Amino acid sequence: MKLVWKVSLIILMIIVIILGIFIYKNYEVVQLYEKAKAKADKDNKKLLVLGSPTSASGALLQYFTKIYGCGDVCVDMNCCKNCERTYCEKAEDVLHKFESNGYVIFESGLLEVVDEDKLDYIVSEMYRIAGNKENIFASHHIQKHKWYFKHVYGFFYKFIGEGNIDRFVETYPPNNYYTFS
Repeated sequence: MKLVWKVSLIILMIIVIILGIFIYKNYEVVQLYEKAKAKADKDNKKLLVLGSPTSASGALLQYFTKIYGCGDVCVDMNCCKNCERTYCEKAEDVLHKFESNGYVIFESGLLEVVDEDKLDYIVSEMYRIAGNKENIFASHHIQKHKWYFKHVYGFFYKFIGEGNIDRFVETYPPNNYYTFS
């Protein structure tokens, strides 16, 4: 019985630690979203969100902490639930509809899962829509934990319908241009 108790306690501690890490990383994402929103307001532009705030991880995290918002328009192939103006389509199918230099973009975790043959097109459309890299605020925390996402979480991510993690985003705006591995 003592062994069962100890194993249960260890499992509970691991779950609490993982949840704590997710909450902290989510806090950083929310702060970045707020910067993008402030930039859009300051520059009198609309905020385009690429990647649903209510994806699988967001749906779980919203029970424990604040998640990033919908912006003026949200695009995600699995929809942006609870967002007023949303495109439930792949990014490559809708980005051409947005005017050049008319938006600040907040992008979270989208580019890891888009089809390889669409990646360059999507990135070039993002630069066109935003006008420059300083108007793109991107969040990509999985590249700091490649082994975990490639061998553990990636299978779960695919299973729940969020897509395949096909690449890692090494550098990204607003501080850098996009690079991938």
